[in-house]
Amino acid sequence: MFSWLRSAAKPAQAPKTAARHEPAPEPNHQAGLEAKRRALGVEDALKDIPGVTAPMLVALGENGIKTLEELAGCAVDDLHGWIEPMGDTSTTHAGVLAGFGLSREECGAMIIKARVKVGWIDEAAAQPTKQSS
Repeated sequence: MFSWLRSAAKPAQAPKTAARHEPAPEPNHQAGLEAKRRALGVEDALKDIPGVTAPMLVALGENGIKTLEELAGCAVDDLHGWIEPMGDTSTTHAGVLAGFGLSREECGAMIIKARVKVGWIDEAAAQPTKQSS
């Protein structure tokens, strides 16, 4: 994980209403989230990543991920979180988007889309390959 992200990481602060399966926030709330996103310096291009919502943009910005390049440079663990085994116990580390109910695959897909948009990988290479039986 990037050392800058580890030091900047804050616990994910996703309210229950921000979950993907909840009704869309009211327009007033949306305007507030948009204003907060802009105040945090999160670039507009992150809105174009499929699956990224306004509350997620705020969470990303609060954790130092403000550009496509910064999102593209993340690992799935950075967004989703990870479990660190420690002998007989383990420690769970929340990712930046842990409170949003996303799967590891969904977080990975966001990262891949960002990498395609910044030109780090070719879109054809990002498509899953079908294996013949």
